[in-house]
Amino acid sequence: MPTPISTPRTALGKMDLPALHPLTAGIRRRRLPALLLPAMLMATGFCIAGAAAATDTPVTAPVTAPVATKQLEEVEVRANTTTSAITQAPTQAELNITQPQSVIGLDYISNHVAPTADYAAIAGIAPGVSTIGVSGPGLGEAKQMTIRGFNDNQYNVTYDGIPFGDTNDFSHHTSSYFPAKMIGQVTVDRGPGGASQIGQATFGGTVALRSKDARDEFSFIPTVSYGSYDTTLTHLELNSGRIDKLGGGKLIFSAQYNDTDTYRTNSPMNRKTAYLKYVQPVGSSTEVTVLSNYNYITFNNPDKTDLTQQQIDTLGRNFGLNRDRTSTDCYCYNYQTKETDLEYIGVSSALSDTWQLDNKLYTYAYHNDSHESPYVGTGASKTNLGGFNKINDYRAWGDTLETTRTDEHGQLRLGGWYEYIDNTRYSVALDYGLGGIHDVKKGKPDSSAYKYTMIDRLRTTQLYAEYAWRVTDAFTLTPGVKYDRATRYISAPINQTTKLPLYDHQTWDKPLGSLTANYMLTSDWSVYGQAAQGFLTPNLNQFYVPNPAENKAKPQKTMNYQFGTVYKTDRFNADADVFYIDYQNFPLTALDPVTHDPIFAMAKGATMRGGEAEATYYVGEGVSLYANGSLIDAKFKNSNLRMPTVPSGTAALGFLYDGNGFFGSLTEKYVGGQRVYNGDFNPDVASSVNASGHTTGWWQAALSLGYGQNLTGSVIKSYKIRLQVDNLLDEHKQVIDSIKGTTPYYLVLPGRSWFASVSLAL
Repeated sequence: MPTPISTPRTALGKMDLPALHPLTAGIRRRRLPALLLPAMLMATGFCIAGAAAATDTPVTAPVTAPVATKQLEEVEVRANTTTSAITQAPTQAELNITQPQSVIGLDYISNHVAPTADYAAIAGIAPGVSTIGVSGPGLGEAKQMTIRGFNDNQYNVTYDGIPFGDTNDFSHHTSSYFPAKMIGQVTVDRGPGGASQIGQATFGGTVALRSKDARDEFSFIPTVSYGSYDTTLTHLELNSGRIDKLGGGKLIFSAQYNDTDTYRTNSPMNRKTAYLKYVQPVGSSTEVTVLSNYNYITFNNPDKTDLTQQQIDTLGRNFGLNRDRTSTDCYCYNYQTKETDLEYIGVSSALSDTWQLDNKLYTYAYHNDSHESPYVGTGASKTNLGGFNKINDYRAWGDTLETTRTDEHGQLRLGGWYEYIDNTRYSVALDYGLGGIHDVKKGKPDSSAYKYTMIDRLRTTQLYAEYAWRVTDAFTLTPGVKYDRATRYISAPINQTTKLPLYDHQTWDKPLGSLTANYMLTSDWSVYGQAAQGFLTPNLNQFYVPNPAENKAKPQKTMNYQFGTVYKTDRFNADADVFYIDYQNFPLTALDPVTHDPIFAMAKGATMRGGEAEATYYVGEGVSLYANGSLIDAKFKNSNLRMPTVPSGTAALGFLYDGNGFFGSLTEKYVGGQRVYNGDFNPDVASSVNASGHTTGWWQAALSLGYGQNLTGSVIKSYKIRLQVDNLLDEHKQVIDSIKGTTPYYLVLPGRSWFASVSLAL
């Protein structure tokens, strides 16, 4: 399968406009097969593997130490399952944590969410998390995914510890990388972590995805799913098992094909995904991991992601696009392709009895070719249909390195993260009446057809030192410091919004401190506390102003305080926390009401406070009860206005069963009410709000039912059948997303959907 890879570029400076040509080709770069990239990285990475031999060093809790990582091997049907509050909990925290955490395990991902789900749909069960899938579970990008009210570009998403995201605003495309069947675990960390937590937006938290591991035995597992919206999903998984001739190496390879009409009219999606992971022991103390994930999506993307009430009433709740070629809502003018890949080679080695090395050399890429924003009246004809072709094409190269030294006094962590992203972006007007070529004036192509064209580059370096000091057998105190530095370069012959040339770069850096503590009251009960600073490099849109030198972009900063407790037994598993966040430099871009020029503004900030809790109680006979909840109070400091699109809280209730081959769950998630304001409001001035809207809270239920059985004396080793029903009670809900003028626009939640699956293990 082809995958994008950057070609070398000239030094930053003035660049030529992309050649004026039919954009059916777009900007395409030379490509290499995605699954070959790890081999290229391996050649570089083996030079650091070494052949050091050492014995494993046992580590006394609660210090987090380089002990063996739990293997995330999916088993279709488990024999002699032992159920408890710990094994059945949809979300739970570990006893040695130093900030609020919800771990969502492989069993929940495999058996209690839709087979089409993405990480947003999985994380949605956790306290403090809210998300909206307007196309169906995992059948389009999640909207309004928040953690404690922090928006998508204000928290991290990592994959096996590697941060990834868009270079312009650090947001994420939930359906563009890792489907549920290729995720082994999702951990929602609600907080900035210690100094060793790397990433652009640590203060909002981290959604940490872990890859699925290969099984110890050979297996071939085909899975077929069918459900609502004429959705089909075929997933093939091959496990090599341990290969003795290769010293115990293991391979897992998966391929997935997903095709769906989605909930929205004339808005189909087609996705192809491939995943490969190989783990190779080297000697007795070193392990090398090679991983590659490739994703290719084509879909029709409604220009009206959100709808007015009048549109909902006249066109229907599920309106997306139509087939009228004279309409700007025609599917023929609104479509995208997205191509992504992520590869790494990782080396983990015990250098001595006390020293451990972990390193990942990685690359990831995102290529978006979008036809969008149709209009009537082009340069050639007032009746021709026109639109825009938007290209967003970036590749990142980076490395994460950590060394740890563990002894009876504690654990020292020294490490760093470096990443370089090269991003080409442009948007050009098209004339569909002339076959989709550039919009023209005076009978020939004109550079004014470009809405913007630019190259954006970002270099990020983070270095950290952290020491988990074992004060007593029960008490661990961890101070840490991190140095964060980022430089953004922009080379724009036509800058976005202003359409003026801009060649600029800015650097931001800051040392960040953290202090965490964990105290074990008993062997199954701990308390913890955290005080930590957060930092976020400014969004690229802060350069979309006439004189950026006069409006120096400021990084967002936070001071985070939180305290919590964790209690874990087989019968009862619970944790709770409270938090307070002082948020500085809230960015805002608006238009001058007289000149209509863009205005860059910086609000003084906000305060965010609240609490969260989650618990699972094992009743017995394979039955557990689950509940979680959160309260969120997020307001701008000067105006006391509630922050927009921030729910007032969340809650979840659940009933789970596992026994005698049968498994299932009935869960319900609540998302609290939220507000939005007119787009040009000033968060520091309450009187600047001249239009506002409010959505009340809503509940949605989900049902999972399944049965599996192991077989003997057959080619088929086991089978599993499963039914997933989302929005079980068919609640019709629409959530306010924005206000344009005085007109509110809504995101419409899909009605009831179902997905049936059959898996075989051969």
